[in-house]
Amino acid sequence: MITGTTIGIGILGLPIKTGLAGVLPSLTATLAVWVIMLATGWILARGLIASGEQIDISTLVYRKLGMPGRVMTVVGYLVLVYGIITAHLAGGGDVLSVLSGGGLSVNKSILIFFAVATFIALLGVGLVEKINSFLMAGLFVAFCVLLFEAAKSVDVARFAHKDWGFLTSTIPIIVCAQTYQLIIPSVCRILENNSRAVMKAMIIGTLIPVAVNALWMFAVVGALPLAGAGENTILAAFRKGQAATVPLAAALQSAVISRFALIFSMVVLVSSYVLQSTAVIGFFEDLLPESLGTRRRAASVCLGFIPPLAVVFIYPGIFLEALDVIGGGSVILLFGIIPGLMLFRESASGRMRTRALSICLVLASLFFMGIEIMQEVGLLKISPNMEYWL
Repeated sequence: MITGTTIGIGILGLPIKTGLAGVLPSLTATLAVWVIMLATGWILARGLIASGEQIDISTLVYRKLGMPGRVMTVVGYLVLVYGIITAHLAGGGDVLSVLSGGGLSVNKSILIFFAVATFIALLGVGLVEKINSFLMAGLFVAFCVLLFEAAKSVDVARFAHKDWGFLTSTIPIIVCAQTYQLIIPSVCRILENNSRAVMKAMIIGTLIPVAVNALWMFAVVGALPLAGAGENTILAAFRKGQAATVPLAAALQSAVISRFALIFSMVVLVSSYVLQSTAVIGFFEDLLPESLGTRRRAASVCLGFIPPLAVVFIYPGIFLEALDVIGGGSVILLFGIIPGLMLFRESASGRMRTRALSICLVLASLFFMGIEIMQEVGLLKISPNMEYWL
C-alpha cells in the first residue's frame, strides 16, 4: 500500500531535475530525504497509534497543535490537492500530445485526458480499485521493459557530472517522489495499531520506491545527453517542463520502445490521477457544509478540478513547476514543519536531544520551503552550472 502510493507522478519529473544536479549529489539527497520522510512519518504514526482511535492526520494535528495546526493543515492540503491535479493535467496533456504524433494540440490533449481520467475517478470506489489494479499491472510491465531498453543506451560517462550548487533546487521534487504520509492512518488501521508492524511496513514500503527512483534516474540520466543540439536532452526537457519519458521516447530511436515510454507515462498519470481525484473530492466534501445535500459532491468536483484546469490551459508547460510547488510547499509544510512542531510540543518537558532534533527539522523544512517560495516569486534563481554545457 505504501509503495503503491509513493510511486506516482514524481517519478516522471525526477530524472530531469536530478540529472542536472548529477547522480552522486542526487543519490545523496535522496537518501537524506528518505531518512527524514521516514522519521516524520513515524512521528505521525506514533501519534495515531497512541490515540487508540481511528482518526485522520488533520484530527491528530488539531489535538496536538490546536487551531494553528488545523489552519496549517487546511492550507497545506489546499496547495497539495490543487498542485497534484495541475501536475497531472499538465503532464497528461503533454504526453498525450506526443503520443498522438502531434495530431492533437496540447490544449486538446489536456481536455481529453481530463475528461477520460475524471470520468474513471467518478465511477465509484469499487470500480476505481479494479481499474487501478489493472493499470498498476500494466505500469509494472511497461516500467520493466522501458528500464531494460533504456539500459542498453546508457553512457556511464554521463554519471560523472556533479553540480552541487543546483542540488537545493532538486529537493522539492525528491520530496514529492517520496511522499506517502497520507496513507499512514489506513496503514495503522489495517495493522491494528501494532507499532512494530507499522514501522516495518513503513521501512519496506518506502525503500522500494527509493530503489525504483534510483534505477529510473540511472537509466534516464545515462540514456539522455545533458545538453547539446536537438530537443532530446535533459536541459531541453527542463526548460520545457516536460516529463522524462518525452525526450527519452525520442532518444531511444525505436518506435515500439518509444510507445512503451509514453504508455508508461500515461499509465502512471492516469492511475495516480484516479487515486488522487477521489481524495481531492473527499477533501472538499469534508470542507463544504452538509446543508448542500446532494449538491455537495457536484460542488466538490467543480472546486477540485475547474481551477487547476484553468491554470493548465493558461500555463500548459507547468508540469515540473507544479511538482516543485507540491514538494517544496505543501509536502514540506504537512510532513516536515507540522511533525517537527508536534515533536517539539511532545518534548517540551523531555530530553534535550529530542527537542534539538525537532528544532533542526522545523528549521531545515523552513529553509527549503523558503528557497522554493523565493524561486516561485522571482526573488531567487538557481540555474544549472552552464559552464558544464560549454
